Formats: sequence, structure tokens, C-alpha cells
Amino acid sequence: MRWGLFSLLALGATTATAYRDTSPFFLASTSEIPTTPARHKSATSLLDELSSGLSRCPSDYYVIASQPGVHSTDFAARKSAPRLGAKMTGKDRAIRSKIVVNEVVGLLETKQVQALLEKQCGAETTVIDGATGSYSPEFGAEPRIIVLDFPTLPQGSERAHQLMDNDGLLSDIIERLPEPKKYTILYVTSPREPQNSTTDVYESEGNSYQDPVHMDLKRDYSAHDRRETPAPNKPLFQEYQYLTPGIYMGFIATLFFLIVLYIGISALASLEVPYAAFEKDPAASVQKKQQ
Repeated sequence: MRWGLFSLLALGATTATAYRDTSPFFLASTSEIPTTPARHKSATSLLDELSSGLSRCPSDYYVIASQPGVHSTDFAARKSAPRLGAKMTGKDRAIRSKIVVNEVVGLLETKQVQALLEKQCGAETTVIDGATGSYSPEFGAEPRIIVLDFPTLPQGSERAHQLMDNDGLLSDIIERLPEPKKYTILYVTSPREPQNSTTDVYESEGNSYQDPVHMDLKRDYSAHDRRETPAPNKPLFQEYQYLTPGIYMGFIATLFFLIVLYIGISALASLEVPYAAFEKDPAASVQKKQQ
């Protein structure tokens, strides 16, 4: 059960393909920050929660690690980010608050969190390039924001190795912070970029007269695909319009005809005619015979 919290990212890995445009978020702090755990959150609601939790400026240092191009499945293995995992699973007893969001729908940008802390706490920012890994050990006076920009993870076998190296650099920065000071780690990620699917097109050799026509057909076909392909994982009420003006007009016209029909039926039902009105008057027939 050591990895019970951090391994939540591994749960539902087979169904995670439905959330390809999402990425995880982690927060670990030595201060008390109100948290509401959830597997799925939108970037807007997560930013609102961070705003309410960090508005009191609970820490002296805020380390914002930006890791683009990842998915929750990248953190399913124990060796992917062991030092960050130790802080999220309770091995580091100095950590008093933790937030793990498996799937953040939308893009939570590092600049949004940075601007939030600069506005609420008046902190200054130090930016470290994660690609080079070089930085000054003197971070300056607190409150201080340390932004660590990691490069996008490569594809293939180097992916896990690069993620582990980034985890080591983050851990080294945390260890260099002054010991009695409080700190908060915000691990912000962005989803993977969709890989362009290439289709093999047969090109005949030795027939150069068909090349210009062939290139035009390929260009038109790709433009058609870009125009017809819907945006993935878009909310239904944003992608489709369920109530059009024509439907509203139909509802109003139907309501009007129902009211007219009700009035007509009520008028017919209110008529009261005596049965004697349909019988012949004997006095009138006698007068006709006398004439």
C-alpha cells in the first residue's frame, strides 16, 4: 500500500485511451493546503481550487515543474518518477498536503499558476531550463517562485529515462532549498501531441505525366480530412446544437394550435340545446291545413 496514492494513475490504464487529451497534476507541500481529491477535473476548476488554497501564501518557496507531452500512464510504473512518488505516497514525512489529479481536462498553463502566486503573494520568479540542467544554487529571498521548464519527452525507449532524469533534477532543487523554509511543489503537465498518421500512397514509377495530378489529389484529400475531422473529446453540447430556431418556432406554433383547439372544444361542449327544439310544433301544422 506504499504506492497506493501515487499508483492511482495506473488504475484504469486500459480505459485511459478515452482521455488522450488529458494529463495529470501533482501537488506536494510541507504546508497545510485544503485539498479535494478527484480523478478527473477541468483545468478551470483546478485553477480555482489552487487559487483558494494558495491565496493565504502558505509556503516560502513554490517550485512549479512544467512537463509537457505526458499522460497519466507515463507515471504508472514505480521507476518513472521515484522521488516525486515518494512525496506523493507518504514516504516523505515533511509533506503535509498532497493533490493527485489523474486526468486534467483542458490545459493548465504554468504561467497561470505563476501569475496567481505573483499576484497573491508578491513572489519573484526564477526560471530554470530543464534541458540544460544548470542553475544557480542561490534562489534569492522568499517568497520565491522557481519555474522548472522541462523539454517534451521523446518517444520510444528514451522516454522513461528522460522522465527519471527530470525527476532527479527536481529532487536536487528541492534539496537545495533552505531547511527550515516551507515549500510547495506544483507538477504541471500538458497532454501528448497527437501523432500525425501517415497513409501509404502508391506512386507508380516511370510515369511522370501523372505526378502533378497525383500531387493535387493528395493535397485536396488532406484538406478534406482536416475540414471533416471533428475535435476529439469535445463536449456534446458544444459540438452539436440540439435546439435550433426552427425547433423553437415549431414549439410555439404547436402551443398556439393546441390553445385554439382547446377553446373550440370547450365552446362546443358548453352548448346547451333542449330536446324539444328538434320536435315539430303541432300548432304550426294545424294552421297550414286551415289555410
